[in-house]
Amino acid sequence: MASINAFRGRLYLLANVPRRDGNPGRQQARIALRLDDTPINRRTAAKQLKTLDRQLADGTFSWAYWLDQSEGLTWREAIARLYRTRVVLGRTSESTWEINYLGRLRQIPAGSRCTTESIAAALQRYDRASCSYKELFYLLRHLAKLNSIPFPEVAAPTYRQAGPVAVPTDQQIVEWVQQAGAASWYFGMMATYGLRPHEIEGATLIERDYCQTADDTKTGFRTVVPVPRAWVELFRLHDRRLRPTLPGAANARPDAVSKWLSKELRRLKLPWRPYALRHAYAGRLWHQGGNRLDLYTAARLMGHTPQQHARTYRAHIQPHLVAEAAERALWGG
Repeated sequence: MASINAFRGRLYLLANVPRRDGNPGRQQARIALRLDDTPINRRTAAKQLKTLDRQLADGTFSWAYWLDQSEGLTWREAIARLYRTRVVLGRTSESTWEINYLGRLRQIPAGSRCTTESIAAALQRYDRASCSYKELFYLLRHLAKLNSIPFPEVAAPTYRQAGPVAVPTDQQIVEWVQQAGAASWYFGMMATYGLRPHEIEGATLIERDYCQTADDTKTGFRTVVPVPRAWVELFRLHDRRLRPTLPGAANARPDAVSKWLSKELRRLKLPWRPYALRHAYAGRLWHQGGNRLDLYTAARLMGHTPQQHARTYRAHIQPHLVAEAAERALWGG
């Protein structure tokens, strides 16, 4: 099994890996991470260790990923510094890093030199009007700043979020959940509490049928109310019915639940995405809460900032609600 190894104040990965000369078999090797041995850097090294373990388990290990192919700063070092800033020291969750960030950063040869030119080349893979270009643009701009690399003169993103997501009616949701078979509990939790897929398995139902999310999820601990409450009994949500586990590293991926639910949805031949249940929950919050529901409360229920919630679910929010809330606060109206 691979492990973290310290030698003369520097961190390495120690593992039994395929031979560097290409001959059959494996050899014990120490892979340099170019990190000083500090508590914070050990967390970064632990992330690199997970990557190595996954590559060895999946049979995708390549020395080209781990060896520096040029002088100067490598992409692996630059990405490690970004991880340290955003995850170890910042507020980005491990699941957001794995799903939203690392998926695109993995496509860049880790041992190659990180330069202004290679940043521009990474962006050229996407159309500037795509969501992928927009997300990678701002991610690489932060990476460049952290590593004192001049950001290239490239086109700014032009992506604009599409209109409101199509959501099923309550009756369609009931039919959806009741025919979902092995995934019925998962879809029921999403529909009733507006959870994200990766939050479901760590969620706990408590008194009054409230639901609490785990602290290690994207937005951390929060308590959510069921809307409508009758669905808790209808979908038997107190009876946890977990998915079949997958062998190897696939089951531990942060997006494993999301991928499984998408697959189940294709099997059911339904026209929506799993996230449609979360959007439908937001709609019910506002339709049933009316002018009694304030933006901050709705946002916290769904793990958003008020700004994020208003931007994402603006189609459900009556345009005068924010003004009414301000008037009540200012003048008691």
